Amino acid sequence: MAVVQGAVSMEETSEAKRTGPILFFDGGCALCHGAVRRLIRWESAPHQTLRFAPLDGATAKTMRTQGALSHEQNAVVLWTPDAVLSGEAAAGAALKLIGRTGWASAFGMLPKPLRMAGYRFTARHRHNWFGRVSESCPLPASPQRFLP
Repeated sequence: MAVVQGAVSMEETSEAKRTGPILFFDGGCALCHGAVRRLIRWESAPHQTLRFAPLDGATAKTMRTQGALSHEQNAVVLWTPDAVLSGEAAAGAALKLIGRTGWASAFGMLPKPLRMAGYRFTARHRHNWFGRVSESCPLPASPQRFLP
């Protein structure tokens, strides 16, 4: 299954029903770690269903083996029981999931080619601009929301 900039339909798995939406991110990227912390801080109470996992972690490897996740390692991938979103589409959908519909709508008003180009440009340069995190990077205050 190829993950593209947008939704890809997929079948539900029993694991998916237990975990709900999962945001996969580049575990070695300082920008990605900061974005995950920000998403957790910005969440409104009834929207705290999003879980997080590194793209090179055990959860991602298992889901790739099951065919629920592409073997590509994009900078950010949002997995739900109904679809897999990557890149800028994943970022916008994650904002909606945490209850930040205003930010998601503002982000969505940008022309798609501009969103995609901006995302790709930032993703390509993120390690040079923001650096990498060490193996000992502390997790936010919600470790139960992080999958291996």
